[in-house]
Amino acid sequence: MVLIGKLSLLCIAAATALAAPTSADWKSKIKNVVVLVQENRSFDTFAGGFTYNKEINGLAHHKYCNPSNITDTKSQQVCANQLDAAHNVAGDDPNHSMSGVNVQLFGTADPSESAIKSGKLAASMQGFVTEQESSYKTNNLTRASEVINYYTEKHIPVFASMARNFVLFDRWFCDVSGPTNPNRAYVTSGTSYGHGRNDNLFNYGGLPQKSIFQQLSEKNITWINYSNSTNSDTGYIVPPAPAGVTGFNPDALFYKWTVESGAAKTNVKPFKQFLVDAAAGTLPAFSYINPECCSYDSFHPPSPIETGEQFIKTVYESVRNSPQWNETLFILTFDEHGGFGDHVPPPVNVPAGDNLTYTEKGHTFDFTRLGVRIPVVLMSPWLPKNHVEHKGTNNGGEYSNASILGFLAKLWDLENLTPRTAWSSTFEHLFTKKFRSNTPSSLPDITDFP
Repeated sequence: MVLIGKLSLLCIAAATALAAPTSADWKSKIKNVVVLVQENRSFDTFAGGFTYNKEINGLAHHKYCNPSNITDTKSQQVCANQLDAAHNVAGDDPNHSMSGVNVQLFGTADPSESAIKSGKLAASMQGFVTEQESSYKTNNLTRASEVINYYTEKHIPVFASMARNFVLFDRWFCDVSGPTNPNRAYVTSGTSYGHGRNDNLFNYGGLPQKSIFQQLSEKNITWINYSNSTNSDTGYIVPPAPAGVTGFNPDALFYKWTVESGAAKTNVKPFKQFLVDAAAGTLPAFSYINPECCSYDSFHPPSPIETGEQFIKTVYESVRNSPQWNETLFILTFDEHGGFGDHVPPPVNVPAGDNLTYTEKGHTFDFTRLGVRIPVVLMSPWLPKNHVEHKGTNNGGEYSNASILGFLAKLWDLENLTPRTAWSSTFEHLFTKKFRSNTPSSLPDITDFP
């Protein structure tokens, strides 16, 4: 009993040390926020192999297996490992449509949403291998197992160094159990406005809801969406794309307001401008970065892990060595899990961004459950080293990408954009009183993939 008491006191002391002393104190420390949203990796496959901190809820100390056929209780078990198929270039891009994710989580494309809400049906997280086999019409279990196998620190030394030196979240979820653009809409507006697939309305000004970009402009808070997602000299494409211009429009271009207000012309810039602005100390209050997608530096298959690592290294070192670093928060997150496996069931019965629904293959989704866990690191000289953050502790919610909007609302005294952003847990309590002068100015060099 005495030992338990001492441990409790230690836990309380540790929590107190991380607590921000007052609202005004943490707000005064952060004047610039940089958000980089990479592509399509689950927590387990990307950070689940980390062993530097025993608190990490990954696969290094957790055996995770899927049946080869989720409908057959006697089918062969396929277990995650880091030896066979943690490839530099994923051979198969997993299905991450809403119906595919339903199979991955529940074993069927059409689970009962009422049973999920009532607690009678829980996500087993056992359908990843089955869905991979189905998507690629293969019975090769070594090939299919790539969907649940994982990387280690030697595979991704840059991301691992970020996690070691700052704050890694191991219970942060994407907002939609589906693909890229609906999730990116939640990152930037707190709702996908009923969209559950990457339809054409995302291409250029098709979404009517208020975004963080509009909200900041209305408050005279500076922002730029830096885009590495197109080779256009302007950073965005006005459809139809001119000859020789390729890529995807950055996330600010989802919104009708961005196009009609003229912000597309003034506040969207190519990524090379980010490097110039960071070096000059002229980054805006809010920098939002779109990576290239999906063959080079985004981590989205078939993007090589090596080039993705080089890209996040470039962004970090540009931010860290900027004259603005002492007042900057850098958030590295992922839009969604990309169909890759994870053993932690996502939360259910959460507030949606609005009351709109989406139907795919007969299944209607109302956005009241989160998507799969994703790896997230927060970086700032005002954050602790080697801290693993678990479940959210405020607002009654969990961590998801909507937490970024909830945090910005507190930082800059904005209204919450949606019920989801108001509910999502924020992370201001992680900032400390002490400035860290030992944050690394450079991260490991990229060598040949192991």
